[in-house]
Amino acid sequence: MPELRKDPIIGRWVIISTGRGKRPSNFIRKCEDTLKGGFCPFCPNNEDKTPPEVLAYRNDGSKPNTSGWSVRVVPNKFPALQIEGYLHREGVGIFDRMSGIGAHEVIIETPEHNESLATLPVKQVENVLWSFRDRIMDLKKDTRFRYILIFKNQGFEAGATLEHPHSHPLTLCAKIPL
Repeated sequence: MPELRKDPIIGRWVIISTGRGKRPSNFIRKCEDTLKGGFCPFCPNNEDKTPPEVLAYRNDGSKPNTSGWSVRVVPNKFPALQIEGYLHREGVGIFDRMSGIGAHEVIIETPEHNESLATLPVKQVENVLWSFRDRIMDLKKDTRFRYILIFKNQGFEAGATLEHPHSHPLTLCAKIPL
């Protein structure tokens, strides 16, 4: 289970998520060989290779978890935090730690594999921003969550294991003392 640990020197909490190491072994390959095509679970017609969507913008009235979307949001298959479990905090020596309760999702920004947020049409960027808002509004309903962070890691050097344009909403539990 993921956990949060407090750095006793600077007082900052960090996420320790050993389950993220179970992601595909893309990190083993050289940087220039990584993210160069191949199978992509975020591309249209591969919707069954991701967890079921929690939100999708569709222009053609297509059914959930099928192609026909313009923006799609799914739970992260290898989450940094997990939504199930109980909040538990304990001191271990000079360290404080607590269970890593939260949500970790993936916003797939476009069905087009070789695009980037910078090259998308303005209307598509608007849809991505609306999806950020919609997920924040929904995640705020869970009273356990106090912090919501949306981040984007694009490219191998930033830690991305897939090159398809995507972002991550990440929520943290409410019981973190400041």
